[in-house]
Amino acid sequence: MMVPSDKKYFVYPDCIDGRKSFNGLAGIVRGELNRDPGNGDVFIFVSRSRQSIKLLFWEHGGFVIYYKKMDNGNFEVPPLRADGQGRHISEIQLLQVIRGIEFQKEKQRTGNRKTKLALEQ
Repeated sequence: MMVPSDKKYFVYPDCIDGRKSFNGLAGIVRGELNRDPGNGDVFIFVSRSRQSIKLLFWEHGGFVIYYKKMDNGNFEVPPLRADGQGRHISEIQLLQVIRGIEFQKEKQRTGNRKTKLALEQ
């Protein structure tokens, strides 16, 4: 996987339209997360169906999107802290999300789930 390590990883708390690309995702980062999408941090977005995930980050003068779609199962994000770091996750948690790990049962996710992410605010 080509996701940068030793960065800050931020989860967007709502599901997105999976058709969004560089400009749309960067606009969400600026407008809703109040962050600079070009600062090197990694921003994580889950589609409404929860079958695809996109990571947006800046690398060597341009934006990169890492995109993954699950054939079976859904992506789940870990419960997020409510201590001012509410949308921040660790690199290990990000790798678990990408691999489709279910955080409470720690197994590969299968089946259908609701389209709203359950995140602590």
